[in-house]
Amino acid sequence: MRTPLLILSLTLLSGASLAASHWQECRQISASAERLACYDDYAATLEEQNRPPTREDQKAAFGLPKTSPADDIQGVQATISKIEKSSRGQRTLYLDNDQVWRQVGSSSQPRLKSGENVRIERGALGSFILRPGSSNRSMRVKRLR
Repeated sequence: MRTPLLILSLTLLSGASLAASHWQECRQISASAERLACYDDYAATLEEQNRPPTREDQKAAFGLPKTSPADDIQGVQATISKIEKSSRGQRTLYLDNDQVWRQVGSSSQPRLKSGENVRIERGALGSFILRPGSSNRSMRVKRLR
């Protein structure tokens, strides 16, 4: 609980010091039009840094730790690009949206193949469940990237 708060505090402090230096640079400009243009650029930079995450940002971050902008999204749909099987029998799934997921455990393994559509949803206690479109079976997965 303290780690996210510490990271947030450090981020805000570093952003504040960077913002203060840019603001002070604008203040040193003597010509009114140039000073105003400097402040406008500074305001545009602040707006870009503080914009809320888009739906695409949320989809890209789905499956990452809870501090991600994906907290509002409940699942993603994608197509399997490639499947690799480890020596322990666990599968690593490469999806068309550039996400990589690994099977957790070995219970209730659905049959999967490249080109198949899947849906990954939130499960209990922070887990994720992969459900293929062609089967009622599901499997627990963990996002690698």
